Amino acid sequence: MGIGKEFYGRENAGLNERRKPIIVRNNYMMLVVLIFLCAYGAIMVFSATAYQCSMSEEYNYDSFFLLKRQGGFMLAGLALMLMVQRFSYRLLKGFLAVVLYLTGIASIFLLKTPLGVNVNGATRWVQLGPLGRFQVSEWVKVCVIIFLAYLIDANKKYLGTKKLTFYLWIAGGVPAILLFKLSNDLSSSAVVLGICFVMTFISTRTETLHVVILLAGIALVALYVWSIWSNMPTPEELKDMPFRDRRIAAWLDPEQYAASQGYQTLQGLYAIGRGGVFGKGLGASIQKLGPMPEAETDMIFSVICEELGIIGGLVLIYLFGYLLYQISRVMMSAPDLFGGMLCLGVFAHLTFQSLFNICVNLAILPNTGLPLPFISYGGTAVFLLLAGEMGMVFSVEHRIGREA
Repeated sequence: MGIGKEFYGRENAGLNERRKPIIVRNNYMMLVVLIFLCAYGAIMVFSATAYQCSMSEEYNYDSFFLLKRQGGFMLAGLALMLMVQRFSYRLLKGFLAVVLYLTGIASIFLLKTPLGVNVNGATRWVQLGPLGRFQVSEWVKVCVIIFLAYLIDANKKYLGTKKLTFYLWIAGGVPAILLFKLSNDLSSSAVVLGICFVMTFISTRTETLHVVILLAGIALVALYVWSIWSNMPTPEELKDMPFRDRRIAAWLDPEQYAASQGYQTLQGLYAIGRGGVFGKGLGASIQKLGPMPEAETDMIFSVICEELGIIGGLVLIYLFGYLLYQISRVMMSAPDLFGGMLCLGVFAHLTFQSLFNICVNLAILPNTGLPLPFISYGGTAVFLLLAGEMGMVFSVEHRIGREA
């Protein structure tokens, strides 16, 4: 019996017997924690951007400019999420899953058209006229989750075969490779691969193959990092290195490159250090006023720790953990394999992206450019997380106990 089949216990030997859900319907705690996360994010986006907005003509000298924009996306995402939960997630099966996957692939190619917007060496956005920028990678993640869940559900009989596992890896690997090649977005590519890996590991009987691939990947990354560590460049030589090599070198020794690539990492650590246990107070961050780049996006966790201290950071981590716990309960009680796999994909996405962002702020990982879900500024990300991914989870939850 495959892990996925054992996990859901509903696909074996033609039995129609259903396991009793481990949660009751109308579980509002997941919605409550989601609202808390969105409120936390809106407050911190305002705190991180109020000064720069009030001093910039670009934002009409309005300290609430970015907060209003982010709040609008949050409210639209929450409203659509509550609408999406009323529709059966099973509508995403079959033809629609294929169409969504192809739109995800097509959107990546848009990055190479005049609509593509390049920022800091990576083309991650498409300009949609007055609607603003659309971050392609966030849409691709949603499409990959849906398509992989459909493929897994449609091939239940073959979940124990390595052949299907390879096919699933190809389905997840194609958009990941395209994101890396066409947008220079390695971090989002890694998240897509991580989602694919977790979904196939849980759903198939190819655990040994997964472990071998995982260990091989870790070994290759370790060798790559060691090759840089064993021949660390001088600050002058760093400028001539490839972009990712510079980031890794700066992560390994940020103080040596404090004037260039290591600057953001050090400023984030200074912010966390200044905050101590209880923080300097909401709005009292010094680092966000200029020294720390991307304070409202990549480095917002450092701003949280500076203003609200380690306590504020731990509260945020607890909220993420509780949301993931609620998603896992929905996943375990899903009426079918397709619904469970949708929840698993969302679970994997939120876990990877949250861990990557927090670890970057703590200098445990090199800078990746990934935002913190629900917290960092970014309209596309928060809207698709709420309306798309959490909408699917709520749709599955809404049908627990109703549908076979």
